[in-house]
Amino acid sequence: MRHWWRRPDVLMVGATAPAYVATREALTVLSPQDLTSLRFLGAAAVLGLYLLVNRQRLRITRRDVPRLLAAALCGYAGFGLLLSLGQSTVPAGTTSLLLNISPVFAFILGYFVLVERTTTLGYIGMVVAVGGVVIVTFGDSTATGFDENALLIVGAALLLSVFLIVQQPLLARVPAVEIVFWSCAIGGIGALPLATFDADPAQVTTSFWMAIVVLVVLSTVLANSMWNVTLKHSSVAEGGSLLLVVPIFSLLLGWLVLGEAPSLAAIGGGAIALAGVVMLSQATSRRKLAGPGLLTGAIPIIDVHPGLVPIVTMPLTLADLPHFEMVSPDAD
Repeated sequence: MRHWWRRPDVLMVGATAPAYVATREALTVLSPQDLTSLRFLGAAAVLGLYLLVNRQRLRITRRDVPRLLAAALCGYAGFGLLLSLGQSTVPAGTTSLLLNISPVFAFILGYFVLVERTTTLGYIGMVVAVGGVVIVTFGDSTATGFDENALLIVGAALLLSVFLIVQQPLLARVPAVEIVFWSCAIGGIGALPLATFDADPAQVTTSFWMAIVVLVVLSTVLANSMWNVTLKHSSVAEGGSLLLVVPIFSLLLGWLVLGEAPSLAAIGGGAIALAGVVMLSQATSRRKLAGPGLLTGAIPIIDVHPGLVPIVTMPLTLADLPHFEMVSPDAD
């Protein structure tokens, strides 16, 4: 395919990979709370300027506000805080490996909320993936400082899966970039009460500013916008398997830029976890909906396509169902 590198899903993967390395570098100066606020408020400023220059009319409506607030506080403020707190000691490559467990969490949520089912291969894949995460989380400590803070990264993966489910209906009504703008603004303000901004100016270096630019512009503005565009047009089904490539780049960047050589536990456990996610992705989903679930309404269904990672799609509505009309036998 010509110009494959311009596809939203490819751009999203490429922009996401440096995020964990940039976060580790930025945390040498800022606290996790400060970095979370700065990251998302900075991204909101960039996106706000973009919307202003392009004179894009805002499409958000009053009925979208509750869902937008929930998605932003969960997928931006909450996710960003847990990710930064965990990365204060967890290497960049290990972080990306642990975050890849989010498709398993997404399916588990669908299991309880939407009464979804999968095949035997899918259930085995979930067990394998969780086993891999356990190996990574509780593996031998290394010189890179890996410790129990990996549990915070697992928590961030859980919030990520919840966020994707809550946000998805907004993409049908609000432009993808606008959702990222509002989410960054709300997420940054939501994390602001925990920030102190008491960093030592003497510690600020050129590498710190480069990390902030990469994190804000590349790994937040571009990556999140391309991720929303991908979900909006359901092209994740075509290139979703590229998501599994992110840990490879993150491990290499962490090793080359930060000198964080991955441990055997991280490599072995990460490979097992990714294998489990692939098994779950290859399983054919057998949905069995037993009426409205706890969070149903505009809540999406997790769709599994063979050979790809699970994607999130909209649920069936009355408009999707065949129309039947009752006709009396005496009508003739």
